[in-house]
Amino acid sequence: MKKLLATLNLLIALLLMQITLSAGGILAINQVWSRLADLNGELGSIESSEFSPDSKYIVTGSKFDNMVRLYRTTDGYQVWEYELTQEIERAAWTRDGRYVCSVSEDGYLNVFDVETAEIVFSYEHANGVDGLSASHDGRYMVTGRERIDNIGIARVFSTEDWSIVKELEHPGTVNELDFSPDDQYLAAVGDFTTRVYKVEDWSLHFEYQIDRDRYFEGMRHTFINCKFSPDGKILAVGGQQGYVYFFDSETGELIRRLNKLGQKTETVEWTKDGRYFLQAGHSTTIDFFKVEHILDEEIGNDSVPYALRQTVSDAMEYMDFNSTGTLLTTAHQDGTVQLWTYMSDDPLVNERRHREVRRIQDELARQAGKETN
Repeated sequence: MKKLLATLNLLIALLLMQITLSAGGILAINQVWSRLADLNGELGSIESSEFSPDSKYIVTGSKFDNMVRLYRTTDGYQVWEYELTQEIERAAWTRDGRYVCSVSEDGYLNVFDVETAEIVFSYEHANGVDGLSASHDGRYMVTGRERIDNIGIARVFSTEDWSIVKELEHPGTVNELDFSPDDQYLAAVGDFTTRVYKVEDWSLHFEYQIDRDRYFEGMRHTFINCKFSPDGKILAVGGQQGYVYFFDSETGELIRRLNKLGQKTETVEWTKDGRYFLQAGHSTTIDFFKVEHILDEEIGNDSVPYALRQTVSDAMEYMDFNSTGTLLTTAHQDGTVQLWTYMSDDPLVNERRHREVRRIQDELARQAGKETN
């Protein structure tokens, strides 16, 4: 009887394993195309690549040929380009998709009409500008200025008339900015400091400073980039020497300080379902981690496993998922912009998509007075 029960249990286990394997996918990203976006190639670099709100286009900013370029997502066709005077640090979209903005080392914020590629607004900062981010409600575009006398500025513009709404001082260069998904918070990071502000009145919500004892001359341990999780509960901040800091957005508590690379973290991102966190930079991989592992206090930093390590052509400066989280664009130091499809390992992703499409089709049918099954 015991042997029979053991055999039955083994068969059940194998059956469940087969069901799991057949139902779920394999976590992966697959390259669709790669285009030269800095004419200097290896001697150039792409600092930024970002999807338009409708995912139809990708805007890039280049480091050494000083170009803002617009590409069609489907095939990488270059729609237009515009040459500026100095290195472009970031390029981003307004939330209505009508304008592309760029910030550059010459200190300018430039706003381009997407249809005509003409500059419709410019503002000159007192120093180079590194950071750029749009609020999700479309009301604001904020820039991050480099330090003058050790003080940087996060400058908030109204996208309605491009007037200045607020100026927020920062103890150092503002290297990157990000709004939480609900626009409750604005994060500003750079040099030794992370600051998070409440957008309702621009008051300081919390601040975190790197311990100066961790500063090493010639290999500065400073903050470089940031990104809120899709649910807004976690702020990830990446920096020099491969570190990523994870903060509780509400309390400001440091959840974890992770270092798996030992090399500069240039860009961080989250999958849209919030299940995975991505890190890339001066290595030649995009590294995926399960968020549940990052939040598990029983797993030590050295033991946090990789969910996926995707080899790429060269070191990366930026990455961005489109609005649905199915496409990923990456900006590389070999002068290329690249497009990838994201293949989720969520076994229910296609089923949910089919239900969503069916719901839309049924609603359209009802509006047209047709019967639905």
